[in-house]
Amino acid sequence: MKLITQPNAWSCTFAALAMVFDCTIKEIIDYVGHDGSEILNTLPEPACRKGLHIQEGIDVANVFGLSMTPIEAQPVQLNSEQHEFDLTKWGMFPTTEDRFRFYLDYNIGIIVGKARKHWHTVAWDGVIYDPQGRIYSLDDCKINIQTFWIVQSNH
Repeated sequence: MKLITQPNAWSCTFAALAMVFDCTIKEIIDYVGHDGSEILNTLPEPACRKGLHIQEGIDVANVFGLSMTPIEAQPVQLNSEQHEFDLTKWGMFPTTEDRFRFYLDYNIGIIVGKARKHWHTVAWDGVIYDPQGRIYSLDDCKINIQTFWIVQSNH
C-alpha cells in the first residue's frame, strides 16, 4: 500500500479509501461527485464540512469491484431501549479484542474512530497508513477505534 496524504482536514476518508482501493483521491471525488468541502453547519473546522460518508465509500467500492464489511471493535447488543450490554461470548474467540485482532490480522481495509476531538479514518494493511502523513503500528494508534471496514474483491 502507498501512503496518500489528505489535502485538507476533512478528507481523511477520501485518502484512506484511495489507499485501500489503489486509486487517487481525485478518482474517489469524481465517483462521489463532491470533495467534502461544503459547509453544513456552524461547528468548528473540520466538523462543519460535509466530508465523506462511509456509505459513499461503499458505493465507490462497488465501482472498483470491491465490497466493504464492517467489524465493530466493541460490539454491543440492545435488547431494549434501556438495556445495552457488551457481547463477550464469541465461540472461537476468547475475547472481543481477540475477535477484532483476528479480522485485522487477515484483512486490509479502513479503520474509523475518534481521534481527540474529531472522527478520523486511516488505512490498514498490517500497519496503519494515516492520511496525516505517517505509517505506524496498531500499538502506536491514538484513535479510539470504532469500526474496521474490511475491503475485499467481489471476484
